[in-house]
Amino acid sequence: MEPLYFEDYQDGQWIETPRRTVTDYEISAFVTLCGFLTPTFTDLEYVSRPEHYSGRIAPGMLTLSLAEGLILAAGVTRGTGLALMELTPAWKAPVYAGDTIYTEINFVSKRLTSKGDRGVVKTNNVVRNTKGDIVATYSSTRMIKSRTFGTSGPEEGGQ
Repeated sequence: MEPLYFEDYQDGQWIETPRRTVTDYEISAFVTLCGFLTPTFTDLEYVSRPEHYSGRIAPGMLTLSLAEGLILAAGVTRGTGLALMELTPAWKAPVYAGDTIYTEINFVSKRLTSKGDRGVVKTNNVVRNTKGDIVATYSSTRMIKSRTFGTSGPEEGGQ
């Protein structure tokens, strides 16, 4: 996919990212790196009990990070994204080791900034597993370059 500039975002726009499978290794690495050292993420016997889960689950923050990585992998903001300004997530269902997920990006609104060469774009994003279940939703706000970005001088990012 070609990167989207501020001007490219339109009402009703919807984009689906590539898919990826969440591995046990990724869950282990994330849990260790971030210190999520609780039985929910480290004890497979504990999480396999019927009253808990049916296997190893990914922390919600890993799911959110992977969802954002899928947006980057899709190329939507490649070379046009200036800043991720806000995320407001809600987790709906667990993601298990072996689940394949993808992100649906739904355009909400945009406004040009006072600089005029960039704008703020809001999207609502839905993370699904390949069964179609919604596992997370989140709104994001990003600063995105316009096609005229940097034309007003070096202080604006031009070289």
